[in-house]
Amino acid sequence: MHPINVLPDVALQPHDPISEQCLQRGLTTFHQACHWVKALPYGANSSSEDSLILFEEGYGNCTTKHGAIARLARAHQLPIAKHLGFYRLNDDIVTGVTAILQPHGLDFIPQSHCFLVYGDYRVDLTEDNCNGKNKTIEDYDFVVKVQPDLTENQHHAIYCDHLQRYHTIAPQLETLGNDQVFELLISCDRQLKYQCSIMASSLANAAS
Repeated sequence: MHPINVLPDVALQPHDPISEQCLQRGLTTFHQACHWVKALPYGANSSSEDSLILFEEGYGNCTTKHGAIARLARAHQLPIAKHLGFYRLNDDIVTGVTAILQPHGLDFIPQSHCFLVYGDYRVDLTEDNCNGKNKTIEDYDFVVKVQPDLTENQHHAIYCDHLQRYHTIAPQLETLGNDQVFELLISCDRQLKYQCSIMASSLANAAS
């Protein structure tokens, strides 16, 4: 992943609701907005279908953070887009996931993560956030350009399409079926949140 400064920078104009929210907070350039969004606490919003919610709730995850900045880029005609990458989630990335997956004959489960793409550069606005992951994800099996904001159904459909592509990599996924895979994803998400809470506690203890 690359730093924010590889992205083009422009003065923000009140073109759309995202721009207005940024300007109200004294963010006057695209780079300032990127840094501000990246610095927001990491957390799953009550809804991820409209990235404006991160201004209301004061935190965001990869979906809403990159959605907001992708909308801001579009409003200023910057060639920056949100992409969805599919990777192999295992203990290397989130501690405790392997114990969930191995009873089902899996070494990994396909998971997705958002980031920004500008030419050959990739920028992750959740890098170094307290997000429960042991490392920044660099290796992706599949990457697809997506709209800044997706409905839950759209996101589900994209995941299912790419899950089919993993059947040749891990045939056990096809044997389990989509419903079981989604149940495992929910369990893995709980483990991610648990690891995130551990990281947050460690940081708080270190600060005190």
